[in-house]
Amino acid sequence: MENLTISNSSLSARTSADVLAASTVLGLCCVLGVPGNIVVMVMLTQHLKEGSFTPQLMLSLAVSDLLSLITLPVWIYALLNGWIFGQGPCKVLSYIVYWSLYSSVLSVSLLSVQRYLQVLYPQRWAKLGTMGQKGLIFGIWTLSGTLASYSLFYRSVEVKEDGHQHCHQAYSSNLEKIIVLLVETLVMFVVPIFSLVCFYFRLHQRISQSSFFNSHRLTKLAVRIVVVFFIFSTPYMINNLVIISSAQMWIQKAIRPATSPSERN
Repeated sequence: MENLTISNSSLSARTSADVLAASTVLGLCCVLGVPGNIVVMVMLTQHLKEGSFTPQLMLSLAVSDLLSLITLPVWIYALLNGWIFGQGPCKVLSYIVYWSLYSSVLSVSLLSVQRYLQVLYPQRWAKLGTMGQKGLIFGIWTLSGTLASYSLFYRSVEVKEDGHQHCHQAYSSNLEKIIVLLVETLVMFVVPIFSLVCFYFRLHQRISQSSFFNSHRLTKLAVRIVVVFFIFSTPYMINNLVIISSAQMWIQKAIRPATSPSERN
């Protein structure tokens, strides 16, 4: 019993330390990210009159980042004290976060496509026109909102082992969890990183063959975008893959007795 008490105390201490560390990181992201994105948005609005699509896309990216950052104080409070805001805010705030995440990913992906077409096929890109560019921005936010809609169904408030209420993903089965996380990983990581590498590599390859362009600056920019996206997306995707692996192992253990009862003899 004494060993059990010591073990529980150590576990509680580790959990408290993890929560404190996570809250500190989120707090720094909020303090630095909110004013930083506001400054970026103010600077970008000065270039919108030029008619270039890149500032519009970067502005969309800054807005999506700001949307998720302004919700951080609520999540920090929930980490420290539990979720006290009810079921409705849990679903709505989760939807805003997922909406902004998908919008950020799609904006970065579209940026690679835009650079590819604008540099190598400027006449085709010019045919898109102002209305077409606005349609792309609108399409990003519409598609992002659609992709994030599953959070309205799966997000729920439940009481955990610590006695506090938590706003988290509540799946009806492990199979359902695997499907959702696989789609999440595919859309948020695999497809964007593939498009970034593919389009920027193709762009660098074509420009390197031409004497009219200096590809050194473009290569550095492309590498920075890919590396930054990879660094910030990889931890989240690794977490998803770990959860998927755990859920898959649970399903295999649950199915094995039913499919091969002779193994129990």
